[in-house]
Amino acid sequence: MNAMISRLDTMQHDSTNDYDILQQQIQSSLDKAQAQRNKLRTIDRRYSILGLILGATATFIAGQSAVANDPLIGNWRATATVASVITLGATITSGLQKQLADPDLLVETSECTAKLKALRIEMIAGTFDLEQVSEQYQQVLSEFSNVDC
Repeated sequence: MNAMISRLDTMQHDSTNDYDILQQQIQSSLDKAQAQRNKLRTIDRRYSILGLILGATATFIAGQSAVANDPLIGNWRATATVASVITLGATITSGLQKQLADPDLLVETSECTAKLKALRIEMIAGTFDLEQVSEQYQQVLSEFSNVDC
């Protein structure tokens, strides 16, 4: 009888350890995915703002010069050159934004984060099958292989 009780205690302890390990893994993956998503959002926001400022500045220089029928900067050649260089900067900023903050990757990190949050909440509820949650977690990891999680 004591051997059975000891064995049940060991099984319960192993189950608790498995639960804790899985919960830590999910939380760690969630933290990484959220950090990557936040970084991508920050990059996207910064480049969007920079692109808007550059585009608006070039438009203002060219537009103001045309409305006033007087070059805003020196002569017409200088005004057109400055406006085109600023427009080039806006174009480069837009290209960099798409490279550094890939919209598809931003969507993937958001989806991954949502699925990991759902798994974490499922584990908190207490009405879950440890093996099933572990399989779902592995599926999330393989589905979002481009996400650092």
